[in-house]
Amino acid sequence: MAVMSGFRLLSSKSRSVAPLVKSRRSALYSSSSSSAAVVADDGFDSGTYLKDYADYRRSLYGEITHKALLVDAVGTLVLPSQPMAQIYRKIGEKYGVEYSEEEILHRYRRAYSQPWGKSRLRYVNDGRPFWQYIVSNSTGCDDSQYFEELYNYYVTDKAWHLCDPNAGEVFKALRKSGVKLAVVSNFDTRLRPLLRALNCDDWFDAVAVSAEVAAEKPNPTIFLKACELLDVKPEDAVHVGDDRRNDVWGARDAGCDAWLWGSDVHSFKEVAQRIGVQV
Repeated sequence: MAVMSGFRLLSSKSRSVAPLVKSRRSALYSSSSSSAAVVADDGFDSGTYLKDYADYRRSLYGEITHKALLVDAVGTLVLPSQPMAQIYRKIGEKYGVEYSEEEILHRYRRAYSQPWGKSRLRYVNDGRPFWQYIVSNSTGCDDSQYFEELYNYYVTDKAWHLCDPNAGEVFKALRKSGVKLAVVSNFDTRLRPLLRALNCDDWFDAVAVSAEVAAEKPNPTIFLKACELLDVKPEDAVHVGDDRRNDVWGARDAGCDAWLWGSDVHSFKEVAQRIGVQV
């Protein structure tokens, strides 16, 4: 979850920021998931892999039921409407930012990849200290007014759009059928007002935000918290997200089922169909 909360670096979201708790389930399947990720580009049959994984879950829990759907935020539910570097430069011009978009992106990636020494979590409360560090290092500008304008921009509906425009209709059908819904996200406390700005906060029964839970994906704790908020067992929940390590492996380490957005499923209608709900 990066931008100022949103721009996704290809590897930033998958960086481990909390201990990954290994369970018997993950010990058996983490290596298989890794192999799947490698061979998928060489013609790996994901359908066969998913069937094998489903059979594995049945051996643990019996017949698979999905009483709850957990959804990742950035990259699955919502996407930035414009490239991060473009926004950083556009807003920053009046504050003296001179770096090109390419340089901002390069410096951003470098800053984001560095250990965040002040806390084991990046997103603590409103995340301001972390994002001030990222913005100043990315742009060379430490003007407080620039930071506040940029920071506040990323909690508006101008900064984001829904990844799947049919999400609301699908979620309504899922909840009507009895499936509980929650957002599970590495994000700071701006996530809730952002969901309100996008008019989708009432789609969900619960929101598990890393800044509030004090655990960031792939730490299973955040998934377990979401299940607790929904009052469902982890084995009765499925998580959908676009990051194999954070979303798929993290959820499976918690005992949940998990599908990779953009690979296992490509729309929320497809998610609903796999759960057994027709939309």
